Amino acid sequence: MSTDERHPLLGKTSQAIAAMLVLLAIPYAHSSMRKLRVVRAPWDKSEADAIASALVPPPVTSIGEATINKTTDNQATVTNSLPTVEDRTPLDPAILAKMQGSLAVEDATGHALDAFYMHLAKTLKREPNAMTRVLHYGDSVIAADYISGTMRRRMQAKYGDGGHGFIATVNPWEWYFHNDVEHKASEGWSMSRITGPLVGDGMYGLGGVSFHTAQSATATFGTVSHGDYGKAVSRFDVYYLEQPNGGSFQIEIKGQEPIKVSTRGDVKVSRKASVSVPDGPASMTLRTLGGGDVRMFGVVMEREEPGATYDSLGTLGGRASLWKSMNADHWKEQLALREPSLIVIQYGTNESEDGGVNEPQYLENMGKLIDTLKAAAPDASVLVAAPLDRAEKDEDGNVRTAKIIMRLVDLQKKVAAEHGVAFWNTFEAMGGKGSMAKWVQKGLGGGDLTHPTPQGAQVIGDLFFKALTTGYDAYASTHPDAPVVDAGKD
Repeated sequence: MSTDERHPLLGKTSQAIAAMLVLLAIPYAHSSMRKLRVVRAPWDKSEADAIASALVPPPVTSIGEATINKTTDNQATVTNSLPTVEDRTPLDPAILAKMQGSLAVEDATGHALDAFYMHLAKTLKREPNAMTRVLHYGDSVIAADYISGTMRRRMQAKYGDGGHGFIATVNPWEWYFHNDVEHKASEGWSMSRITGPLVGDGMYGLGGVSFHTAQSATATFGTVSHGDYGKAVSRFDVYYLEQPNGGSFQIEIKGQEPIKVSTRGDVKVSRKASVSVPDGPASMTLRTLGGGDVRMFGVVMEREEPGATYDSLGTLGGRASLWKSMNADHWKEQLALREPSLIVIQYGTNESEDGGVNEPQYLENMGKLIDTLKAAAPDASVLVAAPLDRAEKDEDGNVRTAKIIMRLVDLQKKVAAEHGVAFWNTFEAMGGKGSMAKWVQKGLGGGDLTHPTPQGAQVIGDLFFKALTTGYDAYASTHPDAPVVDAGKD
């Protein structure tokens, strides 16, 4: 055989392919190079522990309150960060999201997130008081600060640490948890929630829970001493209700004179009492003083420098329809005090327990919720995030996606488009039909086939973060006044 008649496997094309395969294989040689791997190696084992199954109690429709008979406490965890994409040429958000391994936000109007992106641009330009605030309403996954906790960390790593944001006065559910903040409360509080027991005036505050007491009770909020986030605050905002015959409370900060606040007024109206501290570690205690009923909703921890905050406003057993019990004028007052840049609505998991869905009624409930928020916060963008995949076992024991989940996703996509707000398909971002079964196998989904593990929730948070930030990159590519994020920020 002549030298010109080489075997096909010895040609230049084959040699190039072989070289490429060698390069792709190198990251699998050692665990330290795991982030460079193109696909998951079969021998890689998940480090996540599956969360315990959570049985969500049905809403309590009677008017009343629940007594908190024990102290509550909150601890914090640590985090990491993500890379960035930098480009000033006109960009396609769908392509950018796909490049980052995520799914783009859908926007039938083409401008649904402009208000949010305008706030981000001001924050990046470090304009005075340029705070980008995101409010994420949802069910148990948000109440546990899973997806929202990851989003808060990612947003603050890239756009600046604006402080922890809103946290309820007392833990309203056993599963209520916030990352990167110290929080505890004494006995002596009672509460009403949009999930029940209900309050007669429909005033539940920013997070859907109203706390009150005429006794002596305390609640403490502070920064953490470990981890990468939650280490600084420069202002505490106490959200409370001014009302006839209201009592008083006291704000106590080490090294400062206590500040006494009266909640008494002629009519019921939303108020906030603010106190500043030197930027850095700090702790603040609320102490009720009696003299009448003291009604509170929560505390916001922020900093005075430009940055991002991400409020986790989840309710255990939450459903979109439950917000019908919220007094619309009161909600508008609360949102005016908070001044959000983006409001995220994420429901569907609990609705999927009904076994069926009344489509006209569901579209009406979701549409009314969207319109209420748009009217209450006209300067904010609104985004509907689809529910996670939820699996069930068929008669043969096979695990499959619950059909109602796919129907709910389709309905949410439809109502978002009809009401002119953005939509992000969490279900498809996870992998679509059959994804929860796969996630359970990989340690990303819980044994209840419904909730993600902490590691799985972090993956979803990462995907959502990439969808929003690549959307901003696309926005910035056609808006000269919107700065591109420095590569070092990620």
